[in-house]
Amino acid sequence: MLRVAERFGVSSTLMAQVCRSLDVPRPSRGHWAKLSHGKHSPQPPLPPIGPGVPLGWRPGEKLASRSPLPKPPVRRPRRIAQEGPGDRLHPVLVGAAEVFASGRLIEQDFLKPGKRQLADVVVSKGMLGAAFAVFNELLHGLEQAGYPVMLAPKDRTYWRSAVDERESPGKLVNRRHPALWSPSRPTLVFVGTVAIGLTLAELTETKEARRVGDQYLPLDQAEKYRPRSGWPQWSWTIQHAFATGRLCLQVYSPYPGTHWIHRWVERKPGELR
Repeated sequence: MLRVAERFGVSSTLMAQVCRSLDVPRPSRGHWAKLSHGKHSPQPPLPPIGPGVPLGWRPGEKLASRSPLPKPPVRRPRRIAQEGPGDRLHPVLVGAAEVFASGRLIEQDFLKPGKRQLADVVVSKGMLGAAFAVFNELLHGLEQAGYPVMLAPKDRTYWRSAVDERESPGKLVNRRHPALWSPSRPTLVFVGTVAIGLTLAELTETKEARRVGDQYLPLDQAEKYRPRSGWPQWSWTIQHAFATGRLCLQVYSPYPGTHWIHRWVERKPGELR
């Protein structure tokens, strides 16, 4: 350690901190003495780069702070829904429901919170509790199986794949205005050293609709507001998207330059769980 530190012009104490930051193993106590006397002293293997581990360090650079993998909170948070799968929220979800609930509503009552550093959940106001309950159960299940879940580390480049909330995406790009909410950092699960992105979104389906007042309603619902004299001649119907109350789990490759997406889609509410 003294020789390596001298080569970089730093103290041996700082060199040890660098090794810890980069997950580089150091010789055990008595290693060099054993070798000098001809005794065997195994060399620890260099482990694969884990989530949140910096890729390198140069003299003069500040050591990157290593944030530990997320652990369940000590205090039990308040449940966000009666159908919640457990007694506690996953750390990625703690406090997020309140931020989502206070967000503004856009078309089809989809929520658009003011913050973006949140779990990747894209749903309408009416589905917020059910979606968080399903996502919470999924994240806990992944971690119990040995796969850590977290928001993307800031020292790596990960991208978040766009979500097409349509039940049957067409060939044309879904250009909706205003755009759905999207997080600033993807929600990732690490399988070994491989990151996989997670998004939970509510599906929409296209129905023939009529404008009633300041909103569009499916034809079967619009008939309740039909005037006795019938609909005006200028009134017409259009194809309009409506939130379905059914969820879609999208997993994808978060690595730039790659494209891989898989979706699990509910055919009836509650099927995803």
